[in-house]
Amino acid sequence: MRNILALPIFLLMTCIVVKPVSKSKQGICGTILLKQGNRMPAPGRVLSAGQPVIREIDIYKLTNLREAKNINELFYAIKTALVAKTGSNAKGYFEIALPAGEYSVFVVEKDGLYANNFDGKGSINAVKVIKDSLARKDVVINYQASF
Repeated sequence: MRNILALPIFLLMTCIVVKPVSKSKQGICGTILLKQGNRMPAPGRVLSAGQPVIREIDIYKLTNLREAKNINELFYAIKTALVAKTGSNAKGYFEIALPAGEYSVFVVEKDGLYANNFDGKGSINAVKVIKDSLARKDVVINYQASF
């Protein structure tokens, strides 16, 4: 009798979907994807959205183009303060707790820091963290791709 009751309970438990719990209640999360090589569309050619990659990510106080040097799409000599460092996992996902404020997200590459998004004010890869929420900032590394 115990075995007959155990089976339905086991089956019920295996059907429960567990939503992943965020580690941080406030900060930045996102995915790092890599696109490289020939990305030109062609008949019959299917292009992926990008490959998730493991990378180190540097978070700076909000940085303007005037506050960093850029060579070959990579930044260096950033004049704003480095606030935090984190890394993405094998699925490209990262998450970091931060106080409310405005930040710039840079991906560490071999020859410099990569960022490819700018707003109308010249802010580099800007993200605003609001109290009690995670701000999403995805980065597609595509400086080695041809379109």
